[in-house]
Amino acid sequence: MKKLVFIGDSLTEYFDWQSRFAEYRVCNLGVAGESVEELLERLPNTKLLFLPDYIFVMTGINNLWRGYHSILPLYERILHGMKAEFAGAGIVVQSILPVAMWLEPDLILSINQSLRTMASKLSIYYLDVHSLFLGPDGELIRSYLDIDGIHLTSEGYAVWADAVENFLNTRYNGLRV
Repeated sequence: MKKLVFIGDSLTEYFDWQSRFAEYRVCNLGVAGESVEELLERLPNTKLLFLPDYIFVMTGINNLWRGYHSILPLYERILHGMKAEFAGAGIVVQSILPVAMWLEPDLILSINQSLRTMASKLSIYYLDVHSLFLGPDGELIRSYLDIDGIHLTSEGYAVWADAVENFLNTRYNGLRV
């Protein structure tokens, strides 16, 4: 049985990844309100009962919400730590999702581009979920976000989970994205 770990903040925690990926063994390590710094701090104490095939990481929105935009150096330390601790697992950096308030869309786009570059440099995977939350006009699809403009509706989670499923199907069919 293939094994997956999802790690991040409330966006990760609030979804039942195990039900969505019933054919996998899933561990949800999402923590509501967690910042990139807090994820970095807890990483050395993260013990799993299994070595995952893939670890899906999405973090950073809480930092941006608090006005701390310099997350990339800490994010890179997280990824190095994961590579060392979970050797053999495929690490998948997922883009930061768009939000419906208080953040300039260009900031998130810039950070996502840096995350894509970082993933390439570290020879890990990058999964662009952000673009799936935008319509053909480049505008946010509001129905994917809850009333708070950050958290996801069931429709938004379906889009994200479908992207993860497509990624996994591509990997396990021996294809490259």
